[in-house]
Amino acid sequence: MKSTPIQKKRARNRGLTGLETAIILIAFVVVAAAFAFAVLNLGFTTTQKSSEVIRAGLSEATSAIELSGGVIARSEEVNGKRYVSNITIYIKTGPGKEPIDMSDKTLTVSYMDPHVHVARLINGTNLIVSEVRGDGDVLIEYGETWQITIKMDVIYGGLTNIKVGANDKFVVEIKPAVGAMLTVERILPPSIDPLMNLG
Repeated sequence: MKSTPIQKKRARNRGLTGLETAIILIAFVVVAAAFAFAVLNLGFTTTQKSSEVIRAGLSEATSAIELSGGVIARSEEVNGKRYVSNITIYIKTGPGKEPIDMSDKTLTVSYMDPHVHVARLINGTNLIVSEVRGDGDVLIEYGETWQITIKMDVIYGGLTNIKVGANDKFVVEIKPAVGAMLTVERILPPSIDPLMNLG
């Protein structure tokens, strides 16, 4: 059977319509693939940035330093009463923490009791920061121990009638350049001994 001119025209239109449809579908697939790539790439970048922010936030929030033993208080007798003359705190870094610069420029130590508040103690005058066990540099690294000694007689400047004594509470804040500060809060016992371990 011979096809008529109308049937030939319909056959041509059908083939052409199918080709056009295929081109349009391919174009949609290519555009969708490019869009999906862009969205996925943006998602990966955002995930990476957010994990970096979380990691940085955790390093800021967690304290890199911790107590290494007890808080030691030494006392002296003034006018028949015993008062604390210095407080020594032993510190170390936690496992897996970065080394901490213990130099005067980066470490801030503050002290407060019922009678006095010092926002920044100065190493060499009313504060002594020294290495107990380590490699001799200014960084406290894992396995090393440092001591921070607060000289109460210098803080009170020779005052004999007002000093930290029995039942007084004191707070020492040790703030490294990176990480959360270590807060040491103790209450002195009712009876002051020459040498006390405050835990």
